[in-house]
Amino acid sequence: MKSLLKHYTILYVEDDLKIQKEMAQYLEAYFKKVYRASDGEDGLEIYECYFPDVLLLDIDLPKMDGLTLAKRIRKENSSVIIVMMTAFTDKEKLLAATELKLVKYLVKPVDLVVFNETMDLVAKELLQNTPKHHALGESYCWDAECQVLLYRDETIPLTAKEQNLLALLVKHRQQVVSFEEIMAIVWEDEFEREISVNCVKNIVSDLRKKLPKEAIKNIYGKGYMLH
Repeated sequence: MKSLLKHYTILYVEDDLKIQKEMAQYLEAYFKKVYRASDGEDGLEIYECYFPDVLLLDIDLPKMDGLTLAKRIRKENSSVIIVMMTAFTDKEKLLAATELKLVKYLVKPVDLVVFNETMDLVAKELLQNTPKHHALGESYCWDAECQVLLYRDETIPLTAKEQNLLALLVKHRQQVVSFEEIMAIVWEDEFEREISVNCVKNIVSDLRKKLPKEAIKNIYGKGYMLH
């Protein structure tokens, strides 16, 4: 199950910076990308920018508490995976959290065995919630499980960046994916050089040649959208 999570991203919101740093190290071993925030308002801003697949939220946060943050996000997204954390076993908070369809409710300090079990639960939920095949029109299909593009059941070769870009666009289908998010996800391991908007335009142009006509729409000044 651990390898499955490497295809997904997580937002971790924790105001204790020491705990945040330690927990983030564990999360980075599991997930493709770990976004971090120290308060609820920053957490919401990061979510609305990157749309991570999993949320790990402390309940007691400054500016906006974890429950309020989860409720705000849950109104827009009924399927995102949410795990809540708290140092307290407050019955009222536990009751409110159950209404948010949580995968798990963790009490800090979190036992490592419990943490690993929670990651297994998260992986199972993601596997159940994620369609394996996405029709792209004109006999094209994206196989999310194998991360391959198919045309009439024949594999169309993609570069690693084209593969990452298509996976990102499929994940946010009918939503605008910003230039910044594409840079962060598609070139995530390339810190040695600056990535420009032109780099994004070039990779989109290359990918378009392998998809149905007008599958990727340019949203002027913002980014791209997959139809």
